[in-house]
Amino acid sequence: MAQLLKLTLSEFRNYERLVWSPDASLVVITGDNGSGKTNLLESLSLLTPGRGLRGAPLAQLGRDNATSWGISARFSFGEERLELGTGMAGAGDAARRVYLLNGQQIRNRDALEETLSAVWITPQMDRLFSEGASGRRRFLDRLVMAVTPHHARELLAYDRAMTQRNRLLQTRFSEASWLGGLEASMARHGAAVAAGRREMVQQLGLFAQSSLGAFPAVDVTLLCEIAEQLDHAPALAVEDWLREQFAANRQQDRERGRATFGVHRTDFRLSDLQTGLPAATASTGQQKALLMGTVLAHARLVEDYRGTPPVLLLDEPLVHLDQNRRGSLLEIVKDFRTTVILTGTDEAPFEDLRAQASFVALKQGKFPG
Repeated sequence: MAQLLKLTLSEFRNYERLVWSPDASLVVITGDNGSGKTNLLESLSLLTPGRGLRGAPLAQLGRDNATSWGISARFSFGEERLELGTGMAGAGDAARRVYLLNGQQIRNRDALEETLSAVWITPQMDRLFSEGASGRRRFLDRLVMAVTPHHARELLAYDRAMTQRNRLLQTRFSEASWLGGLEASMARHGAAVAAGRREMVQQLGLFAQSSLGAFPAVDVTLLCEIAEQLDHAPALAVEDWLREQFAANRQQDRERGRATFGVHRTDFRLSDLQTGLPAATASTGQQKALLMGTVLAHARLVEDYRGTPPVLLLDEPLVHLDQNRRGSLLEIVKDFRTTVILTGTDEAPFEDLRAQASFVALKQGKFPG
């Protein structure tokens, strides 16, 4: 069980300084909009692979344009205690992300990858199925990273190679060998990204085929031509095929100023397994129920894969849920063997958790007392 023992924030978002030691593993944080509830959840999400629940640039995380900020959290994992930390040092072009493990700075976050996993829902995700595919890709990639943290490195390497190729197509189109090297890198990392997404969707399907409480069983379909190739060919053959696709698209990509094919264009479809209702055409409440069902199924998958459940960060989770599903969610989180933090503007909707949860009120980045 991953239990949060202490969280310390310094110059992060709207927090000048916060030191918080939760009284329980199940916590309800209430406060007005803008009080810092989402910022607190974001701080914990930044201790996991990826760029946190907002995906914000490094420079935007500091309070009032601070040139440095820091996050430190102490967790217990059974008898083991771990202190994880991250922050920004330096300013401007010299700004860099730093990582700490048990008080010692480490070169990169690789050493942190196996220590903590987290799953979250935010109000922004309510628009997941009515907006573009990029948000759905980020959501899917976060699910993958919670199980296989190295997925973040594959994504970064693919994006870096693609950005360099896009630039080279515009400035030095005749550099065929250089372009070929970048396309080989895109193919290698792109195949790994597609494989990670494909495996996640397959495994998630097994855990999501049964409903949990009042939340429906879901069907997740990956929409990715590269993943389809992996269904019929080994990874090395798919890499070769990808390189051929990138090379054949050079002129088209040059004209459009971007790569028109690759794993950066993947999408996925979510639907109610029993009724077949696609999330894209469902009501807001139905979409929220399908999304919550997916996240809860994923939490079970992470626990099965890693041996410990992920930390659950549920920002305004009751919004758009009907009374039955609200009650069901509150019953479900009571049984999670991990830290679960829920937020809302008012305590009343969470009253059923009063006996098990710690209730704290947040006001302008501070807890009372």
